[in-house]
Amino acid sequence: MTTLAQWKTQLKAQNSSLTKMVDGNSIDLSTAEYNKTIDGWAQASFDQEVEKAMIADGGQSAKYAQYRAAAYPSIADQLDMQYHDSVDGTTTWADAIAAVKAKYQKP
Repeated sequence: MTTLAQWKTQLKAQNSSLTKMVDGNSIDLSTAEYNKTIDGWAQASFDQEVEKAMIADGGQSAKYAQYRAAAYPSIADQLDMQYHDSVDGTTTWADAIAAVKAKYQKP
């Protein structure tokens, strides 16, 4: 199965630049817009591949740990979430982890 990072690399190789229409003119996306678009496409492709694999496994997969690992935020992002949760009194990190665990449950 293709990892999320591999999807991103593949999509960036296939689409070195992206454009959008503004007032009838085609302009290049900013770096932030480009990365956000590629990330969205990669996530959608990854999710479709995981869904097909899980359907093939009867709705559950022994590879749930692999799916979770690819879906969890990076360690740096998780540490940032934990810091802001402790400062702001929020549960962003726990919510993010719980969402991944709910999406890719143990069989």
